[in-house]
Amino acid sequence: MNPFAKTAAGLFSVVGPKSGDPLQAERICSALIQKLSEDPSRNLDPRTWQNAVQMVPSQVESATTSQTLNRTMPVGDLPGALASICANAAGGGKAPAGLAKQINSYLSKYGEPTTFNCLILDQSNPAEIHLYLTCLNVAEGRGSENFSIASTFLSASLNLSDKQAASRIAELFGGYGPPSDQPYYLRISL
Repeated sequence: MNPFAKTAAGLFSVVGPKSGDPLQAERICSALIQKLSEDPSRNLDPRTWQNAVQMVPSQVESATTSQTLNRTMPVGDLPGALASICANAAGGGKAPAGLAKQINSYLSKYGEPTTFNCLILDQSNPAEIHLYLTCLNVAEGRGSENFSIASTFLSASLNLSDKQAASRIAELFGGYGPPSDQPYYLRISL
């Protein structure tokens, strides 16, 4: 018998300084949430998330990588492993403090998800926005504590110091406010 129920989860997170006005990353995040909410039957489909992120204009650089990780761990440690993968992908090994812990806390509400999409928009530097999308799919391996985690990472950068790019992004996303306080949205202040 399968030791964990098949669940799917998604999380949007914005990392940046405290601000009286919404950060551009928050506006982009809000637009992406709205776009992904248009079709509830596909709103947790990893390809839909990847397409939405790739549609953000003025990307300076973009990269997509896929890999499969084989892990052995108790099923209860799965949320922590998934959170760690997402946080490390976002920080290139230097994730913002507490990011993995907060993602783990979110995932723990869902038991042991077998599908998880995590989009992090990092505007720690006011002149740049880094987008990190991690799409994870967990498959049970041999034995009760073996898991195969297939991951697709998509990263992109936006240069807000380029006046033309900043103007285009403001034109497209300026009408959006920060995402409302939804259970699938996490704001991390630096």
